[in-house]
Amino acid sequence: MKKILLATTMLAGTAGFAAAEVAVSGYAEIGIWSDTAGDIAFHQDVEVTFAMSGTTDGGLEFGAQIDLDETDVPFNGDRTGTTVYVSGAFGKLTMGDTDGAHDWAIQDAGALTSLTDDHTSHVAWYGASGLDGQGDGQIVRYENTFGAFSFAVSAEQEDNGMGLGGSVGSITGVDADDIWGIGVKYNADLGGTTLNLGLAYQSGNLDGPFTDAGVFDGGATVMDENGDVLGLSIGAELAAGFSASLSFSDFGFDNAARNDFTHTGLALNYNTGALSTHFNYGVANPEIGPDVDSWGVAVNYDLGGGAVVMAGYGSDMDGTTVGDQDQWSIGLGMSF
Repeated sequence: MKKILLATTMLAGTAGFAAAEVAVSGYAEIGIWSDTAGDIAFHQDVEVTFAMSGTTDGGLEFGAQIDLDETDVPFNGDRTGTTVYVSGAFGKLTMGDTDGAHDWAIQDAGALTSLTDDHTSHVAWYGASGLDGQGDGQIVRYENTFGAFSFAVSAEQEDNGMGLGGSVGSITGVDADDIWGIGVKYNADLGGTTLNLGLAYQSGNLDGPFTDAGVFDGGATVMDENGDVLGLSIGAELAAGFSASLSFSDFGFDNAARNDFTHTGLALNYNTGALSTHFNYGVANPEIGPDVDSWGVAVNYDLGGGAVVMAGYGSDMDGTTVGDQDQWSIGLGMSF
């Protein structure tokens, strides 16, 4: 009732803009979790989202969204958790905290929710992010759809347009490139089975999770190198509540001395009534050194009214070493 009253008040205050709308929604969590050291702690989180939209007299749609979280507001406050878009017959242009072309086109290996994202933060989880976030964090993406096909192009600056370059801290001593991407998706209904295909390419600043000696360090050593990534994914939503996806990305550095690698992710999901289950597996394969793999699982039970019981588990959670650093959580998620 409070949400309806607040939204109505905002609309009344903007009566001169007939097509404008502001909506407020919220989300909260409560429960317990166990970190990689085995320590159990209480967990609570609250988020508020403001979504604003409007339409011009000529039919141009525009809008913005900001997510307010106690850990989601950076010092400059204009990127993380904030997006702005315009949309029309020409397609859609989005800027801010959004996906680049690789992440837009390629399916990640995640589904459902857990309190501390245990099932989607293990070391080899396939997030499909490509090179996103390795520039200044502000992405601009253009997309359009033609029948079952859609495509997108994206860009992310390395230095936020300040002309600083990326040579400071670079291993090769050259400026880190801006990040450019292109992606294509195909979605089709094949007699009750929905097929989702994705293909994408991004180039620019690239951090690798492996040292040149083949040691997995989560990207702590190989930073500010230029390179590219080619991604491919296939997913299917089957009858009786089953769905699955398989995704692959090939990362390469321009500097031949660096340790190139590939990343593969598998996801399996099953929904029946109020119960939803999810399993994912990821493996990273460097040219030099041993493979690194890990997995996660989540279970959600919908109580109705916006409340969901959530449990999650992730193996090998530590980003600098691998082996038996598991993490789990259980609790209640509430949408308002």
